[in-house]
Amino acid sequence: MEFSNAALRYLVAVYELSDGGSAVRSVDIARMMEVSPASVVHMMGVLSQGGFVRKRRYGQVQLTGEGIRTANRLYTKAALLEAFFLQELGVDDQIARRDAVSCLFALSEESIEHICCRALQKEAREPIILQASGA
Repeated sequence: MEFSNAALRYLVAVYELSDGGSAVRSVDIARMMEVSPASVVHMMGVLSQGGFVRKRRYGQVQLTGEGIRTANRLYTKAALLEAFFLQELGVDDQIARRDAVSCLFALSEESIEHICCRALQKEAREPIILQASGA
């Protein structure tokens, strides 16, 4: 099943908020993504049908094993892109974070892999400092 870029953005947001897989409130997802709670409910339904999240009581959702694996892969790439933007390009912290997530869905997989490899090569010379998310 193919998922939209929007659905994958929500998946990454749940991953960031879940801190290792704990249940997340829909209202917190809405606040983080600056969207309406109704949008969150709709997208969590889509992700639930895909097997990425389980709906819990009181408007909470929890990542499944597949959801954690997929979100971790996306999050890791976003973190490497963010580090590249910060350290190689000198981009502002908040802009680097936002642009990194946007690039996951705008650039080809090949371009992302090249940038991530460049970031990892730099890490071999000096450590990459990953910024903690705002959550």
